[in-house]
Amino acid sequence: MKKRIEKILCPTDFSETADQAIAYAGKLCKEIGAELTLLNVQSIFSLPPTEVIKGKYLATEPIQDQLEEQSYQVMNAFKIACYTEVAPSNRSLSDIIADRARDFDMIVMGTRGADDYYQFFFGSNSYQVARASSVPVLLIPEGCAYTDISTLVYGFDYETEHHVPMNQVSQWIELLDIKKTTVLQVKDHFDRLTELTTKEVEENNKRFSDSMGVTFETIFSDDVVNTLHHYVTSHKADALALCVLNRGIIGSLFHKSVIKALSSTVNYPLFIFHE
Repeated sequence: MKKRIEKILCPTDFSETADQAIAYAGKLCKEIGAELTLLNVQSIFSLPPTEVIKGKYLATEPIQDQLEEQSYQVMNAFKIACYTEVAPSNRSLSDIIADRARDFDMIVMGTRGADDYYQFFFGSNSYQVARASSVPVLLIPEGCAYTDISTLVYGFDYETEHHVPMNQVSQWIELLDIKKTTVLQVKDHFDRLTELTTKEVEENNKRFSDSMGVTFETIFSDDVVNTLHHYVTSHKADALALCVLNRGIIGSLFHKSVIKALSSTVNYPLFIFHE
């Protein structure tokens, strides 16, 4: 039996982008019968020296009040259970969120994409959380309102990997009753081995095709990021799923660079999970 998504964590910095992600998470929780926890991380390095001397926890009291007020609004609007946590920390934002998420089934997090030159090349907070988290992360771009996800594109190079990690995606398909899922791989050129391996992998995953409406498609292009993005938008898909491969640094560079670029640019929900 597949594990249900029962507990969702939603980090917030009280920005408009975070508020939109909370609204998205609230509607999602109502849809799937999950509970929501709002998390605010307070770095002690950002506090005034006088507050640090007094004790870091004193500075979190107004934040807790603000978070609880937001929680009441969520509960009233969506009729779901909504809890709050404030986490003072001297560690990075992504590390503390990833660690706290171990007790949850999913993270829903707003993203403003690459806010500046540094973030584009080294990764936004949302990308760093998705990379560090052991649970799936649903990134909600700024301005992205909740809609039912009926069509999903899952970008994965299954010819190179000789398999398709389907456990997380199939759970998501069943949970949201997604009608159509396309597993899309982008290859830079055609060859006979690619064709044979692709057919073998597709045949091995035929059970998903028969039971969940999963189809497989290959596009030949040397620009993976733009090809994936264009496919999603041109086919009017509702979301894009990507898998972070758990492998050595050299082998994972390509996959991580694709995920980093897409998490900084897309305007639709991005579902990121580890193999």
